[in-house]
Amino acid sequence: MKFIHMADLHLGVAPDAGKPWSEQRKQDIWNSFFETIAYAKQEQVELLLIAGDLFHRQPLKRELKEVAGQFAGIPETEVVLLAGNHDYLHPKSYYHGFEWPDNVHMLYGEQMESVYLEKLDTTVWGASYWKMDDGRRLYDDMEIVANDGAAMKASAERKLAGKSGYHILLGHGGDEKHRPFNARRVAEAGFDYAAFGHIHKAEQMIPGKVVMAGALEPTDCNDFGPHGFWVGELNGSGCTVQFLPIKKCEYCKQELVINGKMTWNQILAEVKALLAQREDYQISHLRLLGYRDGDLEINKEELLALERVVRVIDETVPDYQFDKLKAQHEGTLLGSFIEEVERHPDQALAKDVLYYGVWAMLESMH
Repeated sequence: MKFIHMADLHLGVAPDAGKPWSEQRKQDIWNSFFETIAYAKQEQVELLLIAGDLFHRQPLKRELKEVAGQFAGIPETEVVLLAGNHDYLHPKSYYHGFEWPDNVHMLYGEQMESVYLEKLDTTVWGASYWKMDDGRRLYDDMEIVANDGAAMKASAERKLAGKSGYHILLGHGGDEKHRPFNARRVAEAGFDYAAFGHIHKAEQMIPGKVVMAGALEPTDCNDFGPHGFWVGELNGSGCTVQFLPIKKCEYCKQELVINGKMTWNQILAEVKALLAQREDYQISHLRLLGYRDGDLEINKEELLALERVVRVIDETVPDYQFDKLKAQHEGTLLGSFIEEVERHPDQALAKDVLYYGVWAMLESMH
């Protein structure tokens, strides 16, 4: 059985508000969803698992209709989803009573429940969020409700005993406020595959067994690294999964080391050369390191105005001429400080202390 596992689409979010690319990013997130559905149709995927946070907040009715229309376009693919902490089942949520296409199955329960997919001889277990925070260890200490409605309170190994076909856990969580779990305990519970969402970094927590989908697209500028979805196959030999990245956007860290002889225009030219090395889909966190001329200030606003720069971190320190400063401030606290630190036997440490200490003392004088 071929399946797709994805999570944290956050449809409706507009990342990097105020930036020139924000609206395009909002549309790109929808487009990535559309393309994943198209992939499912093209590759004849039999099961689509969405492990929470399909929407960034309570979905609008027209948004639900748009999503339902996409699912209706892949009638041969069974779709199972649940509500995450962002699109939780608020009492007034349009999720309640929404009429999904026949191939779509939403796990509405706050407690563990299941849906049996007869065509695939597969049971998918899961529970939606009914509030934003839910600290229950729901997946470590599962209370699985069987298809006949009987609660099965046994050891994890016994819970699935006697059940035919494949068994998949669909979950959302992974931090203390959102259903924390132990991946090893989940892996030992007897499921053929555990499909998780919530943490935006994609990871095979237990290879081929317990997988965190990661976000389909980065939704925050601190979501570094590749994003996308997982394609897997379940057969008699077990489960194999492969990560497929979507490269509409990727936040990356870029560093530039400068020195005290560089002018501002030279620094700017070096930054532009560094940015030119990016892929077209990358957006930069720019970090400046090293020593700058003592009279030079880093113009962060000018750097932030460069193409696809979302954040500038200035960790440079002034490159002071300590002999001149010592002479200029002879007999003062600053002059005495320089003279005392220069006597320190550890010259590497003394250099750092001098730069940061002198910088702090000069700043306090202004």
